[in-house]
Amino acid sequence: MDKKRLERLARLLKCKSLSEALRYALSAAEREIDKVKGDLNYVLASLKYAKDVGETQAEDVDKYLYGED
Repeated sequence: MDKKRLERLARLLKCKSLSEALRYALSAAEREIDKVKGDLNYVLASLKYAKDVGETQAEDVDKYLYGED
């Protein structure tokens, strides 16, 4: 499956080889990683305050976050 994805990327980028497409993908991933600022430990620690709201509807996200109007 990953090889097919890489082949598709190579076609879209008009790369001459899969290794060229892979280098492009790695460079793009590295640029994105460099943009990430923050500490995952803070995110994970905040989960102790999370509660199960059961099955939800995406349209009602404000209600779940901020309460009923």
